[in-house]
Amino acid sequence: MRNIDLIREVTVAAAGRWPDVLSLAGITVPKSARQHAACPACGGNDRFRFDDNGRGSHFCNQCGAGDGLDLVKKVNHCDTTEAAQILAGVMGIDYRAIEINPEAASQRREQLVTERQQREQERHQQSVADDARRRQTFQHKYQALAVQAQPGESAYLTAKGLTGFPFPIMDDGALLLTLVNESGTIAAAQTITANGVKNLVFGSAKHGAYHAVNAPEHPQGIIITEGLATALTLSLMRPDALTVAAIDAGNQLPVAELMRRRHPDVGIIIAADNDWHYPGELDKRGKPKVNTGRIQAEKAALSVAGGVSLPPTEHKADWDDYRQHNGVQAAARAFHDSIYQPQGTNVKPQLQAIDGGKKPGQKDDLLKPRVESRKDGVFWVSPKVDKETGDVINNESWLSSPLAVVGIGEDDSERYLVLSWKPEGNQRNRIEAVPMRDIGEREGWAKLRAGGLSITAKSSLRAILADHLQLSGNREMWAIAGATGWQCGAYIMSDGEVIGEPLTPVLFNGRSAAAKGYTVKGTADSWRESVARLAQGNPSMMLGIACALAAPLIGIAGAEGFGVHLFGGSSAGKTTTGNAASTVYGEPDALKLTWYSTALGLVNEAAAHNDGFMPLDEIGQGSNRRAVADAAYALFNGVGKIQGAKEGGNRDVKRWRAMAFSTGEIDMESYIRADGGKVNAGQLVRLLNVPISKAMVFHGLPDGKSHADAMRDASKSNYGAVGREWIKQLASQKEASAEAVRVAERRWLGLLPEEASEQVRRVASRFAVLEGALILSLQLTGWDAQECRDALQHSFNAWVNEFGMGNRESKAWVEQTESFLQRFGYSRYLPHPNADPRDLPIKDLAGYRVKKPDGETLVFHTFPAVFNDEIATGANAAAFAQVLADAGMLDKPAKGVTRKTLRIDGKQPRFVVLMLPEDGED
Repeated sequence: MRNIDLIREVTVAAAGRWPDVLSLAGITVPKSARQHAACPACGGNDRFRFDDNGRGSHFCNQCGAGDGLDLVKKVNHCDTTEAAQILAGVMGIDYRAIEINPEAASQRREQLVTERQQREQERHQQSVADDARRRQTFQHKYQALAVQAQPGESAYLTAKGLTGFPFPIMDDGALLLTLVNESGTIAAAQTITANGVKNLVFGSAKHGAYHAVNAPEHPQGIIITEGLATALTLSLMRPDALTVAAIDAGNQLPVAELMRRRHPDVGIIIAADNDWHYPGELDKRGKPKVNTGRIQAEKAALSVAGGVSLPPTEHKADWDDYRQHNGVQAAARAFHDSIYQPQGTNVKPQLQAIDGGKKPGQKDDLLKPRVESRKDGVFWVSPKVDKETGDVINNESWLSSPLAVVGIGEDDSERYLVLSWKPEGNQRNRIEAVPMRDIGEREGWAKLRAGGLSITAKSSLRAILADHLQLSGNREMWAIAGATGWQCGAYIMSDGEVIGEPLTPVLFNGRSAAAKGYTVKGTADSWRESVARLAQGNPSMMLGIACALAAPLIGIAGAEGFGVHLFGGSSAGKTTTGNAASTVYGEPDALKLTWYSTALGLVNEAAAHNDGFMPLDEIGQGSNRRAVADAAYALFNGVGKIQGAKEGGNRDVKRWRAMAFSTGEIDMESYIRADGGKVNAGQLVRLLNVPISKAMVFHGLPDGKSHADAMRDASKSNYGAVGREWIKQLASQKEASAEAVRVAERRWLGLLPEEASEQVRRVASRFAVLEGALILSLQLTGWDAQECRDALQHSFNAWVNEFGMGNRESKAWVEQTESFLQRFGYSRYLPHPNADPRDLPIKDLAGYRVKKPDGETLVFHTFPAVFNDEIATGANAAAFAQVLADAGMLDKPAKGVTRKTLRIDGKQPRFVVLMLPEDGED
C-alpha cells in the first residue's frame, strides 16, 4: 500500500506540469502536442508525440503509449515503484516520509489537488481573457484593411487563369480573403499578394474557419481544399458541390468535421495537395520528407467517412496546378478517377460525391481498432478521439515487416497459409507455406523469422497478427507440394522455381541442401557451343549429360528412378564428367551432393530432387560402406520409411523418382563387399556400375589434359540455362516425349539376345530413357542421333561386361554355395563311412562328405538347418535350391529338397545333397 501512496502522490504532484518534471528527470519531450520527435525511450526517429493532457500522455509508433510515469519506466528500464522514486527525487518529495506517515501523505495529496484545480481555473480564466483580447485585436486589424479594400480581380488569380472572381482588393493589389467560423462570424482573414505571398491577419482564429467559394442551395457534395486557387478550380470542375478553402492542410480536419455536422448526409471529398518528393529526400532539418498534403487529407477524410482525391503527379502539385497544365476537363476526369478512401479501397466517385455521406455507425467504425498493412510494415491501429481538438488519433503498434497472405493451400494431410514477404536486403519476395496449426504458435513464428521476417516480440501483439493472417488476404487455393518435379502440370525445380503453367498455383514446401546451386550463367546456345561440343564423341561424358537430361523425362515416361555410377582410376576424368553433367541445371560445385550422409538425409534429398538430377561426389567419401549401402538402397527404393507422428497415426510416406549420377575409383559392389557388406542384384540394376572411358576426341585441342581444362573452364562459365529450356520443351510436348521413350525401349529390347535375364532387360529399358532424352534434345546439344545411340551402346556394353547377361542373383547364389563348401568342406563335414578318430570331435558339424566311386568327386550331405540358415541365408530356401539344382550343384528329388542318403548310427536322417561343379565354375 505504501508503494501505491507514493505513486499517487508523485502523479498528483506532476499533474499539469509533466514537461518540466520530465525535464528535471533528464527526459526531453516536444513542446507541442502536434510536434513529432525522436522517442526518448527507444530512439525511434520522428515517431514520438507528447500529448500531455495533464497526465504526461505520450505515444510512440515503436514502443507504444502510456502516461508520464510509464515514460520514466521505459527510459530507465525500471518498474513503477522505482520510476515513482525517481520522480519523487526530482520534485523534492521524501518518499520515505510517505512510508512512515501515509496519513500525512494523503493530506498533502489533497492539498496538491486543490492547488492544481486552482491553477487550472486561473489558466482557463487567462485563456478566456486572451481569446477576447485576440478577437478584439483581429477585429481592429481586419477593419483597418477592409476599409481600404475595393471589389476587383486579383492579379494573383488572373496569373493562374482564374478570371471572373471578384474579391476585396487592397491599395497594394493584395487580395483580402475572409474566413468564417461555425456561427458565420468572420474569425480570420488572409492577405494574398500579386506574387502569391500569403499572410494571416494578426489575431485570426483559423481553427475550423473557412472560406466558401461556391455554395449551392442543395449541394450534391462537399469539397474541401487547402488554398483559395484550388477551391476556385474545383468549383469550375464541380459546380454542384459546396467548395470551401481551409487555408492550410492542418485546418482541413476541423473544417471537415464542421461540414459533417451541418450536412450529415452529404459526401465529403478532401482535395489534397500532392506534396510529392523523391524517396529518401530530406528536408532542411535533415529529416525524411513526408507528403503532408496527403497525410492531413487522409486524417480529415477518416474523421468524416469521406474520400481523398490526390493529383496523379510525380512532382509537387495541387489541383489548380494540374488544371493549368491539363485543362479543366482533363482535371475533372482525373479528380473523378483518383478519389479513394484512406483505407485504400477504391470507391465509385459518384457514390462518394452523392451517396457517400455518413451512414449510421460509420463514424464509430473509424474508431474501431484494426490492422493496417503498409509499405513500412504491418501495424495494429487503435484510434481514439482527442477530447480537446476532436482529432482522430491513431495509436499504432508495430506487428511485423511487410507481410501478405497470397493464398491458402493444402497437401494430402494439411492446410496451409501461403505467405509472402521480402527479407531485408533481398530483391525477391520469399513465399512460404506455413501449416495452419503453426499459425500463432512458436513453431510458426520461428519459421517466419528464419525466413527473414521481422516480427514483434510482444506476445499480445503476435496474437493479433496471427488472427489477422487467418482472416485476411487472398484466399486463392494453392497446391502444396512436398516433392519437386512434375506437379499440377508444371515442373518445380529443387530451389522452388516453377517452370511452365500450373493448373493451380503450386509451391514446393520441401528443402534441398543444394538449392542455392540452381543458378544460370551463359545461355543455352553458349552451353551447346562449349560444354556439349567438348563432350561430343566421348561416350562417358555423353552418358553423364544423358543422365542429367533424363531426370525430368522419367516422370513423363512413367519410368522408375535409377542412377549411374561411373568408376575408374584417378585422373580418368570422373570429376570433369560429373561437372559437365551438372551444368545442365546449375553451378556444378554448388549442386554436388555427397555420399557422406545418412539414409534419411538422402531420402529427404531424393524427395527434393523428385524427377530431378542428383550429382553425387566420390563414393570413397562415404562415412562407411554400410552407410553407403543403406543410402544407395533407400535412394532408389522410391519410397521412404513409414514413421509415426507424435500426435498419433503415421506421417505421410515420401515418394520420389530420382536420377542420380555418382563417381568413384571402384565400383559400388566392390566398395561395399570390401567391408563384408552384401550387395543384392536389385541394387546393381538400380545403380548401374559403368567403367569410365577416357575422353579420346579432343576437338582440336592437343591432348586429354587440355581437353579436360577446356571442359572445366566451360563448366564454370555456362550452366543452368539449357536445363530450363529443356524442361520448357518437355512441358509443351509431354505425350510426344513419352512416345519417344517407348520407341527407344522397343529398339533396345529388340537388340537383346534371348538368354538375356530379366534384370538385363530392366537395365536396357533404363538406357532407353537415356536414349529418349538425347534424341529429344538434339537441338540443345547439337549432337547427331546415331552418335548418341553409339555412345549409350558403348556404356551399356561396358555395364554388361561387369554384370553379365544372365540372372545376377542366381550367379550370386551359386557363388555363395561354392564359397561355403570350399571354406568348410573339410573342416565341418565328417568323412563317411570311414571317419578318422583324429577328426573328432568336429565343431559345428555341417554334415558328411562322401567320395564317389571315381575317388575324386566329393558329395556333401548337408543338414537341412545348416543349408537354410547358413548357405541359403537371406534367400528363399526353395528358390535357392532350385538355382543350385539347375547349376548341377544339388541332387534335388522330384518333391522337396532333402533325401535319405546315409545311415548314421542306425538311422536314416534327411540331407541336402550338394557338390562342387567339376570345373569349379557355375
